[in-house]
Amino acid sequence: MTAFLASSWRLLRRFLTALAGLAALVLVIAWMSGWFRAKVPPGEVERDKTTLTGRKWAYSQVVRTTESVDAVGTVEPRRKTIVAGQILATISRISVHAGDPVTKGQQLVELDDRELQARLREAEAAVAASGADLVTREHDFQRYKMMYEEKAVSKEDYDKFRGAYDVAQAQLRRAEEQVRRLKVMLSYTQIRAPVSGIVTNRFADPGDLAAPGKPLLALHDPHDLELHASVREALIRIVQPGMELPLRIDAVALQTNGRVREIVPQAQEASRSMLVKITIPADKTSRLYVGMFGRVSLPIGHVDRLLVPAAAIQRIGQLELIEVAGTNGSLERRFVRTGRRFGDKVEILSGLAREEKVALAAPEKADPEE
Repeated sequence: MTAFLASSWRLLRRFLTALAGLAALVLVIAWMSGWFRAKVPPGEVERDKTTLTGRKWAYSQVVRTTESVDAVGTVEPRRKTIVAGQILATISRISVHAGDPVTKGQQLVELDDRELQARLREAEAAVAASGADLVTREHDFQRYKMMYEEKAVSKEDYDKFRGAYDVAQAQLRRAEEQVRRLKVMLSYTQIRAPVSGIVTNRFADPGDLAAPGKPLLALHDPHDLELHASVREALIRIVQPGMELPLRIDAVALQTNGRVREIVPQAQEASRSMLVKITIPADKTSRLYVGMFGRVSLPIGHVDRLLVPAAAIQRIGQLELIEVAGTNGSLERRFVRTGRRFGDKVEILSGLAREEKVALAAPEKADPEE
C-alpha cells in the first residue's frame, strides 16, 4: 500500500510540473504577442502636417548649362632648356642643384681648362714668333723692292722675297686665328645659364666627363607653364588656337582658364588622341610643379537642367529627399535623385518638376539654457 501511494505521488508531481511549465510557456507567448499591452486600434492615423510658415523657400528652375567633357593632361614647361657641354673635358665644379633658381648668365658648370690654357700659351708664342718673322721678311721685301725699282736686282729675286713676305703674313694670321679659336674654346669651359629659370634636373657630377651634346642640366621658367592635354581625335574639331578653356589642377585645388596655344597636327596611334597645349596664366603657377596631373573641360553643347538650391536637399543615410510645398502650403517629402553640382545649386535628375516650390533647410534650434 505504501509503495502504491509513493508511485501515485511521483506521477502527480510530474504532471503538476509539466502543467506548470506549459502554463509558463503560454504566458511567455502571450506576453510576446502583446496581450498585456494596449494596442492601437486599426485605422489611419493623421500626422502633424508641416507648412512653409517661418521657412525659407525657392522655386525649382530649369537652367541652360554648357555640357562638357574632360580631357586629362600634364603640367609641362613651355620652354625646356637642356644645358650641355661643347667640348670634351672633365667637370671640375657644378654650382647648382635641382630646384635652385638661376639667372641668365649665371655660371653653372666649370670644366677642366688646363690643357686648353697650355695650348693657348703655345699659340700665343707662335703668334710672337710669326710676328718677329714677319718683321724680318718685311724689311727684306722693302729692301729688295727699292733695289728692284732701281734695276739693281732681277724680278726673280724680287718675287722670291715678296712671296716670303706674303707667307709670313699668312702664318701670322693663322697663328692669331688659332689664339682666337682657343679663347673661344676656353669660354666653353665656363658654362653659363642661357635663360633665367629654375633647375629641373641635374644629370652629372664633378669628375664626370662632359662631351659635346651630353646633357648636364635641365632648366625651365616656372612662370611659363602649360597643360599638355590629350584630346580624343573625335573632339579635336571643337578646339581652336586662341580658345579659352577651363582647367583644374586637383593637387593644388587650382581652377582657372587657359588659352589654347598650339594643337600638334599629329594623332597618337596608341590612344587615338591629339596633343593640345594650353597656356596657364603666369599668376596661377606659383604652386605648380612640372608633371602634375590636370584636366581641361571641352564644351560639346548645351543642356537644360533642373536645379534647386543645395540647401533644399536633405539626406537620410544614402537617401536624398526634398520638402515640396502643396497648394495649401503644406509640405510633402519626396525622394529625389541628384546629379552634378553647379555652385550653390544641385541638379535634380528625377522626383521633381520645374517651377515647384521647395523648402530650404530649417534653421537649427538653439540649445536650451542649462
